[in-house]
Amino acid sequence: MTHSKKKVLVTGAARGIGLSIAKTLAAKQYELVLLTSNGVSADALRRELLVEETKATVFPLDLSDRDAIADFAAEWTEPLWGLVNNAGICKTFGIQDVGDDPFNDVLATNLEGPYRLTRGLLSRIERPGRIVNVASQLGREGRAGYSAYCASKFGLIGMTKCWAKELGASGITVNAVCPGWVGTEMSFKDVDRMAAEQGVSAERFYAEVCDPLELKRFNTPEEVANLVAFLLSEDASGITGRDWMMQTVWNQQ
Repeated sequence: MTHSKKKVLVTGAARGIGLSIAKTLAAKQYELVLLTSNGVSADALRRELLVEETKATVFPLDLSDRDAIADFAAEWTEPLWGLVNNAGICKTFGIQDVGDDPFNDVLATNLEGPYRLTRGLLSRIERPGRIVNVASQLGREGRAGYSAYCASKFGLIGMTKCWAKELGASGITVNAVCPGWVGTEMSFKDVDRMAAEQGVSAERFYAEVCDPLELKRFNTPEEVANLVAFLLSEDASGITGRDWMMQTVWNQQ
């Protein structure tokens, strides 16, 4: 089954999980609207073969900017089958740390941004239609030093469950995907950093992280994208209000 007439908007599409989502949806013949955080990343994405081949449209949008979101939503007039709220940032800061506290920045992008974008575009989402929020295992489990990130992802899961109850009768399903460790460039940089903090090799740290996981490895961005694609599909019409874990929660104090 193809979806040539179904248009899906994906935020945070320039790299990592977002780019994998875009590529997976393109292979399933969705029409793509791809959002990135700024003009530089938008220009880079426009040079991707994916965009050239699919005629995807690319827009820069800072999800921490209320006015920019309002302007984008007000100018958007086309119907959307699906909205994938994938964009997010992660900055660590403990309750006892000193210095610049990133709490407001993280929540503005990860929680308020998806709320305002979804609210602004809601009248354009088809009935039936789909909303998929990319949350995290850290939306279900706290981790030392990740107060802002965890708060944003706990909140995103909470909004998912609220929206599912509010929109279900109109045919819009709302689900959250909760990846843990995913094999992206950013994740492996985190592995290197955390290994160095513990005074062990990156290989040893990776093995310790993977040991309790069922698959004994990180998930791939493509595996996350496949789950998102399923939740966008017509086959997932009876699933809503769920937060989908991919593997066992790994918690590092």
